[in-house]
Amino acid sequence: MGLSASQARLLSITARLTHNETRSQLITNSKLRLADKSSEASKEYMEALNSTKLVYSNYDSTGTKQTQDFTVGAVTTYSDIKNQYGFVDSAGRLLVSATDAKNYQNSNDLASFLSCYGIGDMQNPKYDPALENIYGEEFDNFFDENNLYEWVNTVNGATGGAVGQMVTGNNGTTPSFSENLLHDEAAYNQWVENLQNSVKNIDTGGTQTEGLFNTWVDSITDVPEFVPEPTAPNKPTEPQKPEFPDFSALATAYNSSQCYSSVSASTSGIGHMEHNLAALLWGEGGMGEGTMSLTNSSGTITINRDAPIDYSYVSLTNYDFSDTTSSVELANALNEYADEYPQIADIKQTLIDLYCDVINYLHNNGGVGSSTTELDSSRYTISGGGSTKTPSQLVDQWNDFYNQLKNFETLQEEMENEWYEEVWKPYEEELASYNDRYAEYQEEYNKWHDDFIGGLTTWYEQMQNAKTAYTDALDNLPAKLVPDEEDPKYQWYTNLWFRMGGISEAEKQDNQNNYKILDDYYMYNDEWLQFALEHGIITMEQVQYQEEGETLVEQMNQYAWVSIQYGNCADLYEETDEVAIAKAEAEYQRKTTEIQAKDKKYDTDLKKLDTEHSALQTEYDSIKSVIEKNVERSFKAFS
Repeated sequence: MGLSASQARLLSITARLTHNETRSQLITNSKLRLADKSSEASKEYMEALNSTKLVYSNYDSTGTKQTQDFTVGAVTTYSDIKNQYGFVDSAGRLLVSATDAKNYQNSNDLASFLSCYGIGDMQNPKYDPALENIYGEEFDNFFDENNLYEWVNTVNGATGGAVGQMVTGNNGTTPSFSENLLHDEAAYNQWVENLQNSVKNIDTGGTQTEGLFNTWVDSITDVPEFVPEPTAPNKPTEPQKPEFPDFSALATAYNSSQCYSSVSASTSGIGHMEHNLAALLWGEGGMGEGTMSLTNSSGTITINRDAPIDYSYVSLTNYDFSDTTSSVELANALNEYADEYPQIADIKQTLIDLYCDVINYLHNNGGVGSSTTELDSSRYTISGGGSTKTPSQLVDQWNDFYNQLKNFETLQEEMENEWYEEVWKPYEEELASYNDRYAEYQEEYNKWHDDFIGGLTTWYEQMQNAKTAYTDALDNLPAKLVPDEEDPKYQWYTNLWFRMGGISEAEKQDNQNNYKILDDYYMYNDEWLQFALEHGIITMEQVQYQEEGETLVEQMNQYAWVSIQYGNCADLYEETDEVAIAKAEAEYQRKTTEIQAKDKKYDTDLKKLDTEHSALQTEYDSIKSVIEKNVERSFKAFS
């Protein structure tokens, strides 16, 4: 069954009613938002009524107070009566104008920088005092501005040789000194005298030097006095161990010598006995060599030799006794140790006694029966006399003598032990004592040496420091002409020079680590400056007078750049921002008018929607009633 026209109209009206209700809600919400905007506009306006701004004040040349907008340009531009401030970024760089930066970059020294601001030259008041500090009151006699280092060359030329005689080198940290002079007092004192004379010979024209130059010259001769080194203890001489003789072996070798076996109790054997004994006494190295007499222990016979010994004939009988090697070795051994060992002294005396007895026998018996064995009276004189022993007695003496030698088998070991106890052990004790004394001496020597070298090092360093102080003063001599300090702008731009990187009046840093050029837009923008200070983007510094003086830049004398809080700046104050209030009031009125117009339009639209809604609702009710009646009639017709 199709949709009737009444039903279609009813659906259309229903849709329009729903649309109107939706529009009514949207307009109502818009009216609520207008209320919020009205509140916000009122709040902004009320806040603007309380707004303030920072104002910068200073004085003009007449002393009249004047106010300006608080900008970097207004604060940092020079005027006669004005505190000097600076603005610094987070990197510590001073914000400067392009003009100040250009002047600094184009200037080689403070004077040329100040000249950019019209500050002229004057006689530097520091010039003469600096020269007086270097040379004294009569500096005109020494200073030549065209030859600053004349006296450096003069003094170095006069004293360099003497100094170089002592200071032999420098390894970069500590000088080395001539060791020869340290150990020779006469040479050291001569060096000092030469050094003093070299200084005295410097021609100063009869003018007394003073100041740093005089300090340097005086320091050259201010050398330490000579200090004698400690005396080293004498080291004991190491004894050489003797080759002690083996008397038993020497006796055996002697027993095998020529003629020994011919000794017997016969009278002819007595001559052979004389040959053997004479070899020990008169042979080369024998006990009688070099003496003029031999005396029997009984004192009954003396043999005087008045002719040189012919070693080919070592006996009184002129017997040709060519091989005396074994006799020489035995004689040397007996002769060397006779004074040290009683046993050897006894055997030596036994030998002499036996020989004297043999000579006495031969003398009293007129020889031994042949011409070859007779005594040679032309070479010897025999004086005195005693009882003559028999041949058998002499042979017994002979055998006792030999047996006495053979019994010395252990004498060599005894000699070695005795030498160790009496010679070597005392040497070891003396050596130990020497080592202790030498260790003490070494400590004394090292201290002496260190002290001596220390004194010379101090002298050398003081001399070098005095010279450096003198030459540094020449290097940093103030300019003869300097900018006029009486110019009111002088201190202002001097402070600026050092803050931008000036190291001294004659030297600067060429980089831009100390300053930054600020664009003109920001240079004269008070809103940006206040915002930057409030948010810590930049900070302020002020040049202040300090009684103790500047510690970082000494050339600024009593002035210093000091960091300050902008709120504590005496030249800043807050005032009501009339311009901001006027702007806020105009903006508030504009927003209020706009809101009121929109609100009025929304009210009109709501009334139209309400009227349309009432008409649609009436039509809706009428059509709905017709449809209900038609439905009722249709049900009744089919019932």
